[in-house]
Amino acid sequence: MADELDRAISDTLAEMRTANSEHAVELGRRLVDLLDRRNAIAATRTADIGALAKGIDRAVHALDDAASSAELVRRACERVAELCCADKVVLSRLDGDRIVPVTSFSADPDTALALPSEFAVVEGSPEARALETNTVTVGSQVPAELREALGANGFTIVPVVVDGTAAALVHVGASLDGSRRHALGVFAEVLGGCFERVGLESRRDRQDVLLRESAQRWGSDTEFDAVTVRGSTDLDAEHDAERRLLDPLTEREADVVRLILTGASNSTIAAELFITVDTVKSHVKRILRKLGATNRAELIAKYQSSTR
Repeated sequence: MADELDRAISDTLAEMRTANSEHAVELGRRLVDLLDRRNAIAATRTADIGALAKGIDRAVHALDDAASSAELVRRACERVAELCCADKVVLSRLDGDRIVPVTSFSADPDTALALPSEFAVVEGSPEARALETNTVTVGSQVPAELREALGANGFTIVPVVVDGTAAALVHVGASLDGSRRHALGVFAEVLGGCFERVGLESRRDRQDVLLRESAQRWGSDTEFDAVTVRGSTDLDAEHDAERRLLDPLTEREADVVRLILTGASNSTIAAELFITVDTVKSHVKRILRKLGATNRAELIAKYQSSTR
């Protein structure tokens, strides 16, 4: 619409250059009307963009304190529906070339959507294009597996990128315009960062549990029994020893050490931290140099001695 008005304005100005005085007056009135209409569209667009910006802000704040992936997924679907003015949203995880719906959301509280079945990424489909480009994509033919959840009148899809790789897809039951597609893309970027944060916190919690269990296994049976019944003072001393050991290290190096102390191999550490085996080896070399140990066994011995 705005492009059509711009062309009409340009044509009117060109016509005015050669028009006689009587026709120029008529063209002048037409020009004023066209300019008023263009200004009205621009004002409406500005207001819409402002509303979208506020919507993105509300949506992002809703994700801030999500304590688990399940809660994050639920909140994300609700906020996407609100942001896109859509009635239905489906969020799926990616399993190779399979799309596995995780949760669905309906703005109608009286409508409970059945979770769609999983389906394959079809070459040339909107899903495939979205994954190839990591961008918001609009489609007209809703996949058969999602029609009950989204309806059959077009949809929009956006990938959620976690650690540089598309890990999830969000299907919205509406064909979004340019502004809302952009808003959805911005929100998906934030959502990917939130998944990284929740995943990192979960990994650290698991590492701490493994670390304590490993410390127990290192001792004799008698020492093991003592560990299982000791009080908070002993546990505090263990945490202090760990802190002293990890002080010289970067945050990522500390993550690697925690896994080394559980007996994890380089490949296990790489999978756990989403890095390559070569990167793990580089981290291990720097860690041994910083902590003055010649190998992993000596590093573990240093930790054992500091906790006794």
